[in-house]
Amino acid sequence: MNGSELLRVLLTLLHALAAAAWFGSMFYSIFVLYHRLGRYFGDIAERERFLLTLAHGARWHMVAAIALVGLSGVGLALLPRESKTSAWLIVMEVKMALLLASAVFFWRISWHWWPARLFALEAELPAIHRRFRIGAACMLVMVGLNMLLGVLGRIF
Repeated sequence: MNGSELLRVLLTLLHALAAAAWFGSMFYSIFVLYHRLGRYFGDIAERERFLLTLAHGARWHMVAAIALVGLSGVGLALLPRESKTSAWLIVMEVKMALLLASAVFFWRISWHWWPARLFALEAELPAIHRRFRIGAACMLVMVGLNMLLGVLGRIF
């Protein structure tokens, strides 16, 4: 294995692991954590305090994962390839657009929706929770599609 092949393998591993961490954390939050919190905490205010404590500082882990996905993806795209077909270029452009859309959406959720949640009245929380579930589902779909396109990009 030459240096270029080793670099491709290392960047691919970094790219896949960072994407898996991002996808996995969202999947866990949506399908495991939020459903079980309702069973454990009967009081919505108590549940909300726990969620806010749990999420405190977590956005920076996701920012790191998003940055690793983006930087390793750029590195992979810049490595020499046997052929860069038009299909491959289209897949990479869609991947970049999805990553950018996901990052902007994450920024919106983290720096706008969370602060609004901090100051929400208890009566406002059900609507806020619904908005978060929909937003999280959208991000999960975007990140999942991006991962699927990464696999397709290896085919083209």
